[in-house]
Amino acid sequence: MRNLRFIATLSLPCLCLIGFTLSVKGQLIEEKLPLHPWFSVKKVAEKVWCISDYGIDNIYLLEGTDSAMLIDNGVGAVDLKSFVQSITRLPIIVINTHSHPDHTGSNHQFAIVRAHRDELDMIRFFGTKEMRATMAKTMSQGQQSVALPDSVRFHVTDSLYTPTLVGLKEGHVFDLGNRKVEVINVPGHTKGSICLLDRRDKLLFTGDSFGAPVWLHPQDALPVETYRASLIKLVRRQNEFTKLLPGHGTELDPGFVQEQIGCADEIISGRCKGTPYDSFVGKGLVCGYKRAKIAYDPGRIKAK
Repeated sequence: MRNLRFIATLSLPCLCLIGFTLSVKGQLIEEKLPLHPWFSVKKVAEKVWCISDYGIDNIYLLEGTDSAMLIDNGVGAVDLKSFVQSITRLPIIVINTHSHPDHTGSNHQFAIVRAHRDELDMIRFFGTKEMRATMAKTMSQGQQSVALPDSVRFHVTDSLYTPTLVGLKEGHVFDLGNRKVEVINVPGHTKGSICLLDRRDKLLFTGDSFGAPVWLHPQDALPVETYRASLIKLVRRQNEFTKLLPGHGTELDPGFVQEQIGCADEIISGRCKGTPYDSFVGKGLVCGYKRAKIAYDPGRIKAK
């Protein structure tokens, strides 16, 4: 969520045609992604792409042999569905790692969206007509320096429906065909935040559960101790992933999990008193440990 206020200051990225391989009836065909004034794409593994949502957040697309998975879907400024369909022709399973609108803004473009069951109420709130209208106004103000064709813009009047929301729980496994993806609940940033583990390529898609800093100071965040318990769960499975792919920023190595635990320990023990931290969702304190940082509410450190 933290990058939304910077939209108006972002400059248009220089995009080039990007090559990828598409499977059609068993044959490999080299194709080119179309130029786009908003999205840019980077391949992070075979049949796995990171779609930059104009530098605001990361959207991930994975292909199996039978279906594809879209992990988060950005702020909803433009037509994401058509862009994704220019990369894959497979049926798409849409997942929200959590409810915040910079990760769920394009939900309205899809018929079915899945997320942890503890996030569904907030996803519905952010997906209302009124909230989408507010987001559209914010985005139109931020697009003043971006030459967006009208055909790719977000139009609230054209998207007044709500997708069917399907609740997920810990341990659910999606089989995309030669690629299985597991849901891991990681309460902290929100109650129903999830990571998604691609077992085949050992990739962990983390949403906003990792970053610099991780936000635990918003009202819907949980205590630092609860977040630490989620990190311990991931450490116990650390041999199952070789990369962390966060919702913002660049990929991280598995060692970052231990550093995040170290940062939480500094806060819980009181060794780090924190320095003032101000964001558009509120104020808190921030502590750092090695590469890790956590912004937190000093009244929500201990789990009850």
